[in-house]
Amino acid sequence: MQHGIMIVVGTTPDYVARLCRTYTEPILFILDPRFNNHSFLANVDPSILLFTPLEEYEEILGSINTYLSMNKIYPQGVACFDCEHLLTASKLAQSLGLPFPSPEAIIRTRNKFESRRLWRKAAINSPDAILASSLGETLEFFDKLKKPVVLKPISGSGSELLFRCEKKENIMESVKIMKEQLPKRRINPLFKPLPSTLGEPPVDPCNSWIVEEFISGPEFSCDFILNDGDIAIIRETGKIKADDQSFGSILAYTAPPSYPEGFSIENLAQTLEKAAKALGFTWGYFMIDFIIQNGNVVIIEMASRPGGDSIPDLIEKANGCDILTTYLNLMSGRCPAKQESKIPSDVFASINIYARQEGVIIDLDPSQILSLSWIKGLFLKKGVGDQVHLPPNDYDNRILGYCVICPDPQWDPISTYYYLQGRLKISLK
Repeated sequence: MQHGIMIVVGTTPDYVARLCRTYTEPILFILDPRFNNHSFLANVDPSILLFTPLEEYEEILGSINTYLSMNKIYPQGVACFDCEHLLTASKLAQSLGLPFPSPEAIIRTRNKFESRRLWRKAAINSPDAILASSLGETLEFFDKLKKPVVLKPISGSGSELLFRCEKKENIMESVKIMKEQLPKRRINPLFKPLPSTLGEPPVDPCNSWIVEEFISGPEFSCDFILNDGDIAIIRETGKIKADDQSFGSILAYTAPPSYPEGFSIENLAQTLEKAAKALGFTWGYFMIDFIIQNGNVVIIEMASRPGGDSIPDLIEKANGCDILTTYLNLMSGRCPAKQESKIPSDVFASINIYARQEGVIIDLDPSQILSLSWIKGLFLKKGVGDQVHLPPNDYDNRILGYCVICPDPQWDPISTYYYLQGRLKISLK
């Protein structure tokens, strides 16, 4: 054995291409076979790609051990950037004798209802919620709260199948969509049955959903490391919602975030530590979404991975910090003893560009965006020939890409969003 290699489980081709450009240590990528021959992998050394069904754990472990033996290399660490594959990554790390958050803690985090239950038990602010599988249960909770509620999948991500309901009519319509759409996602790894940590039957995310109280207030997101009992906040961003899209959709992330009066970063750090430990975590890298209401932090979501979407590119442009490399360094044991968030000196934002209609892209011209001096990066996720789908059938597919910008401090996010939308020339059929 000569040197070590990082094992990245179940990520996407765009992340593979990016990490090959930015991470200097050896990496082995375990990828879903559907990504074989993907255009983003055209310039990637095929010897560092293992295509294997990610639901076949023994097959994955056998392929990795064979690769390590043939190349006379040892595993330096295990990492994962996708929620749906965190449990597999944890089991692999255990088999290989490497550090990773425990399977039990990951299961609690993947089950959003269980997370809320444990946070509220630990006196951590989080929305009151129930697990429902019928219209009657959903309406009963709504009547009990006497305030707006949010319906969401147990283990989904982003804004997929999120509904804000203020009236019974909204609930009836949203429950109908849930009942129609959840079973269609049964083959999606995000919606696979979740094992229980208490010996109970697995929870089926395609048969039930969460109903929780709607929490008003500005929303934020951050990454943090829990290490040796200390909390280090790695990045902080604000969230701006896209009101012309489905509920929960993001118009933009901002760095630095604009926190409201009465907010305390010390209070946030204490809440982050309590939230992680309440789910059974003792170490790791995490991202968390939270709302600030009357100066208090209300935890909404948490995952044991770095923030995704446009966040890594936004943070790198804003302050030069590569949060993906920071994460890999932690998981490989190369992480410096102390990490801290670097606050950008200027205002930066990443703005999503949404498709306005479905179809196949026959022309895509970003030149009118790239000609703007305040554009610091344009990252397209679609190209000519790609199919575009819209909610409720698909929520991720509608995002054509995003721009990282450095606008005037007094910029208006809404008008900037529509301005950029109009400058991306696109034709579909």
